Amino acid sequence: MNWATNHDASLDALKLVQGSLKVELMMVPREDFVTCTPDETAAQVKARNLHQFSYFPVVNGDKRVIGLYHAERWFTEDAPETRISHDFAPLSEDIVIGADASIFDFVMQADTHPTNLVVSGNQIAGLVSLSDLQKLPVRASLFALITSLEMAMALAIERNWKAPADWMNLLSDGRKQKLKDAIDDAKKRDSFVSEIAFAQLSDKAGVICKSNLLNEGRNKLGKTFRDIERLRNKVAHADQYAATPETAKSVCRAVRSIYSMKANLLKVIEAKES
Repeated sequence: MNWATNHDASLDALKLVQGSLKVELMMVPREDFVTCTPDETAAQVKARNLHQFSYFPVVNGDKRVIGLYHAERWFTEDAPETRISHDFAPLSEDIVIGADASIFDFVMQADTHPTNLVVSGNQIAGLVSLSDLQKLPVRASLFALITSLEMAMALAIERNWKAPADWMNLLSDGRKQKLKDAIDDAKKRDSFVSEIAFAQLSDKAGVICKSNLLNEGRNKLGKTFRDIERLRNKVAHADQYAATPETAKSVCRAVRSIYSMKANLLKVIEAKES
């Protein structure tokens, strides 16, 4: 038996998968909000911010959310007696996101808009922030995204080199031998799919970099691949990948790089198939 390959590397397929992983799965629900009021001062909010929440939803006398207050500014400084009413971000498109939006609709911009109020129907249903990137739904989304990138990489390599030996020759002698050993073993066990199915992410990245398949600078492309591989390893092995604001923001950058790289790979694939 020869197992058939099935490279579904399209962006449409990825969107279908990610469409089921929505922002509402990672948000803090409204009933768990820790809020502040317009009449409080920055100093008062800091005094009771024992858990060091970066942002507070601001609520009026009717308990309706009217905006966000940025409390993180005063973590290491004395907070002023300024009233929150004079120092908060009122509701706007910049700080809201739909509950049914994809998780990546938030992740793609979370390094510049680190906290969003989540809208469901005509009310605020929750809050999502940069610190939520460690949650399981985000991990699942990242794994799907990186897997889809690997599929696109594999398909682009297969389309560009008809003979597997041609792209395998771009690998180091050690990696090429390990790949051949894995292929030979799979053939003996009747589980062979294709040569590219046995290439590691680093193998595929090396082939793409050395061949200039994406027509980008090798050093820059190599660094991007290394960043993606580090993220993939942490996601796959249940390590912390967004434990600090800096590492969380690096995830946002990596996600944008993956989307851009995948779009460019799909252009290569389409060109080879036309």
